[in-house]
Amino acid sequence: MEFYRFDKEVGKNISHFNSNFIMSRIVKTEKPTQIGCMHLEANGIVGFHQENMY
Repeated sequence: MEFYRFDKEVGKNISHFNSNFIMSRIVKTEKPTQIGCMHLEANGIVGFHQENMY
């Protein structure tokens, strides 16, 4: 049995685009797709960013 952690202690602080949250990666594929767990505190911010269209 394997255990995986997605809590904020193992995540990465994201500050791009004036953001302020922690992201724990769950899956990253070969295509431009990522699945993650966002930990957003009471004053956290997900900054505006344009989506890349492929």
